Amino acid sequence: MSSTSEVGHNKNVANFGKAYQILEEMGTLYNPSNPNILLPNLAPKEIDLAATMKVLNKQAPIYKNAVADREVEIAPLGKLATRSFNFSNSTNISAKDKENLLSQVKKIRGDVKTKIINPETSESDAISTSQMSYDSRIANLDTFISQQASHPEYIPNEDDLKIATLQTYHERLSKLSEIVNQSGFALITGRKNRDIILYNGNSNVIQLIREIKSYLKSLGAAGLPYYKALVKLKFRDIER
Repeated sequence: MSSTSEVGHNKNVANFGKAYQILEEMGTLYNPSNPNILLPNLAPKEIDLAATMKVLNKQAPIYKNAVADREVEIAPLGKLATRSFNFSNSTNISAKDKENLLSQVKKIRGDVKTKIINPETSESDAISTSQMSYDSRIANLDTFISQQASHPEYIPNEDDLKIATLQTYHERLSKLSEIVNQSGFALITGRKNRDIILYNGNSNVIQLIREIKSYLKSLGAAGLPYYKALVKLKFRDIER
């Protein structure tokens, strides 16, 4: 939805607080007829925005850390699945069974390497797409393990190739991906709540700032110093 970076969003929030201080400093000179930009109505919005950002700034690193943990754990998956298949390929199971196992390994590896998204800048659709990609690989691993376990011939001596070890590995990946999904959905919600206040809701911050600037200009010379102070605060709208 937006190419505005997290830095840009936080800058908008900080500048809204500064804008509010400028209006407070004006005292009785600031007396608009538009109820949306009256100080008593701007104050709750500033409070809500600060609370929303506080939650969001906690959610972002949780998601970022979860993604990093899963990335480390899933890194050897492709090679491990390939080694496991190679063992089965060395046994006398049927050619059809070997074909089925290889097909599953290809799904686990993925024809295209999963893109590692940047949790700091990725939007909702990128987060969701990335999660589905990882979840699919992990689900395919579960199917692959079941296929391997169905063959009595699959009795490798290597510990990391044994069914029990593969099952434990799958459980770890599943748990990590669950944490990523939960924290990712929370991040999506947090960003949505922020964007409603800043950009999308009725009387959003960007619209309010435009109206405030127009009102200060209408005050003429008396409001000019405050108008000049306000326009120095840069607000960036999102791309639509």
